[in-house]
Amino acid sequence: MNATDPMVILYIKEMDRALGFYRDVIGLRVEQESPHWSTLSCEGLTLALHSWSQGMDESMMPHAGLNLRVDDLDAAIQEVEAGGGEILGVREARPGIPVRLALVRDTEGNGFELRQHVDG
Repeated sequence: MNATDPMVILYIKEMDRALGFYRDVIGLRVEQESPHWSTLSCEGLTLALHSWSQGMDESMMPHAGLNLRVDDLDAAIQEVEAGGGEILGVREARPGIPVRLALVRDTEGNGFELRQHVDG
């Protein structure tokens, strides 16, 4: 599979407050900032803050946390299943969000995400 680009995603209610906390209190460096998606750098790991808004798919919430990039999501899904993991769902890319995302449960019941960036 060769997963890369480790990211931890936290769903947050108020971007300014959360960004200020991780920047000013924790001391992380802001890489990107917007009202809905901001990223901070932490020793080779990206902390992404994703604003949670009314109407978002609540099934995504339990999988906040580890998110790994893969080149081929379909192949990665096959490897996860062959290795005893479970795929809970796949979200396809859509306008403005050029990422395919698989919700995964590992062999111990922990949830995480695999993502594949797509052109578009």
